[in-house]
Amino acid sequence: KFLGTTNRLPFVGTFHAYCLLLLRSNPHLLPFAAFSILDADDQLSLVKKIVKNTTAEKQLTPSQIMYQLSSLKNSLYDTEPKIDTRNTLLIQEIYQKYEAEKAASHLFDFDDLILQVLLLFEKDNGFQESFQRKVRHILVDEYQDTSTVQHTLLKKMALNKEGKYILDSVCAVGDEDQSIYSWRGANVTNMLRFCKDFAPVRTIKLEQNYRSVESILQAANSLITNNKLRNPKTLWSTRNGNNRILNLTCRSGEQEAETIALLLKTLPSSIAKKDVAILYRTHFQSRSIEEALIYHAIPYKIIGGIRFYERKEIKDLLAYLRLLVNPHDKISFLRVMNTPTRGLGKKIESQIIECWHFNPLLDFKQLLHFLLTDEASDVATAHKTGLYKFLELFEGIDLTTKPSDIISTLLERTDYLNYLRETCDGTEAHAKLENIRELIRAIHTFETNMLTSRAALELMGEIPLTQDSLLESFLHEVTLMQEKNTGEETQDQVNMMTLHAAKGLEFSVVVITGLEEGLLPSTKSLNTNDELEEERRLLYVGITRARDYLLLTHAHSRNTYGQFLDQAKSRFMAEIDQKLFHQADIDARHPGMVRDLLNNWLGNKPIPSTLITARTAPKSYLPTKNYQQKPTDTTYSRTKPSSTPTIPSSRPIYTSTPTPSADPQPIGPWNKNQKVTHKKFGMGIITEVEKIGDNEFYVTAIFKLGKKKILSNFLEQA
Repeated sequence: KFLGTTNRLPFVGTFHAYCLLLLRSNPHLLPFAAFSILDADDQLSLVKKIVKNTTAEKQLTPSQIMYQLSSLKNSLYDTEPKIDTRNTLLIQEIYQKYEAEKAASHLFDFDDLILQVLLLFEKDNGFQESFQRKVRHILVDEYQDTSTVQHTLLKKMALNKEGKYILDSVCAVGDEDQSIYSWRGANVTNMLRFCKDFAPVRTIKLEQNYRSVESILQAANSLITNNKLRNPKTLWSTRNGNNRILNLTCRSGEQEAETIALLLKTLPSSIAKKDVAILYRTHFQSRSIEEALIYHAIPYKIIGGIRFYERKEIKDLLAYLRLLVNPHDKISFLRVMNTPTRGLGKKIESQIIECWHFNPLLDFKQLLHFLLTDEASDVATAHKTGLYKFLELFEGIDLTTKPSDIISTLLERTDYLNYLRETCDGTEAHAKLENIRELIRAIHTFETNMLTSRAALELMGEIPLTQDSLLESFLHEVTLMQEKNTGEETQDQVNMMTLHAAKGLEFSVVVITGLEEGLLPSTKSLNTNDELEEERRLLYVGITRARDYLLLTHAHSRNTYGQFLDQAKSRFMAEIDQKLFHQADIDARHPGMVRDLLNNWLGNKPIPSTLITARTAPKSYLPTKNYQQKPTDTTYSRTKPSSTPTIPSSRPIYTSTPTPSADPQPIGPWNKNQKVTHKKFGMGIITEVEKIGDNEFYVTAIFKLGKKKILSNFLEQA
């Protein structure tokens, strides 16, 4: 209706696409009429060519240089350029050569598409006047995600040379409370500056929310009001619902993951798993949750990311470990032979493959020694150096070494962490380093469980696992977990993703994990108030993804390199109106108790009388004080961190030393410390029993392969 009967249809597209259209329409105004656009791969190749054999090649990676070049170009309109001041002169020198190479080849890169149009507006009065005669209405969506350059371009389009507003209408639609992409160049202040730069402006607040129940919106409102960089507004909804937000304090990251799995198994049939989202700040947090979901046979998919054990850096390190267990593993050998780079390219790889074909009984060490010592072998001197370096990585390491010591030694000898820092840009490198931290945590957790198993088996008079099987058992465990996930995707899968990836989506049930200082808000965001405000907006976005139920979790401690780090609850939890959610500390609660709590929350059972409304509920679901108490048989002592060549942490470290407790009464035919047998796992000893129905029990027992939780139907009394 607004367009009327005109045949001129509006342009709909991105800033970059529209600027390309303007450039193509005005070739006579450009430095060269015919031009090509440099894509990311070609841009990277050009940068590599420029910095080759210069000091820059040793100081910065090509991807880091590309980021700095883009920042330098866009800083022409930024009040605070994001330039690495340590390399300013070096970047400017590369910039000049880069621009000269592009001009000589009649090339524009992606940034140039907007910058060149800005130059036309600034230097050619005729271009601006012509544009403003033809274009009378402009609408920009998702304005909170625009950059300073894009905001400047909009001003050039809508204002004349005197800065006077000249178009018929300019409309910006956005919500600064959802500005979470500053690392992509988005500037949250654009929304705030709009009213001043395009005055007079009419502001229309779209505050009614059609997605979430009222109590979830009230929680989001109470959180975001702590931000200063925003236009005040209050979301509201006609959808009512009490008892919709639950905050659980877990003993550890493992209990947090188990609780999430319990929630998914407790969901009423009316809520499909595909309508559930598990959100976290960074991808490394997915590992423990993935393992819990796999163990409980709950299908899931990771949105915008890769499953933990399928990530490149994890597969690289696992390949090194697999070579120790199976030195005949050609696939693992070829994966890491030149990772990190040690001068072993395709030529020597072909020689090794050919030699292995004719000597199939040799393992990789024997094969390399043969190639290095055989006079008939035609191995170049440079390749020999690389092969010797590769063999040195494994000296003094065998299967009697603890897996945690093996991974630490390999990380140190390969210098893999610096390899990531040098080959990836800052954000990607940080994510990969966090993934490696999480792998080390997984190895330490596995070791702890296996040592506990060995002690229990010795008590039973069984022959314990030998030390040299620890690494092999860990790799088998990882392989089995991966195999359980190789089936075809189902239509009903739980969604797992970062909070950033969740923007624009909605789910009936949302779980936000790791609400702890250092995770959310992240450690990197504590430098400035602007960064902290973006972390708060990130949580705000996560909360407002939930339609019906919101579960917020955090842990007392998390396992880091075999030690337990004490975790502080996120400051954001104190900023949410405490009357709007229930809090429960499930540290010492039995899984059956946690299941009852979740059933109550979801409405599967009558809610206790103490839970009347979200505004008057107590901090815990359970009315008796004893039920809420934390365990009194645990002491904490401060210890030094383990001496592993991993990424250090500055937080205090705690170890937990539980004191003996009395054995519980038998539950049905099962009792703690009772011997049982399983067809697959063999002899085991019971550590925990959970009644789930008439004559139905979950039995947790320690077997030779570790701790397993099994339905009692599959066990026999020994």
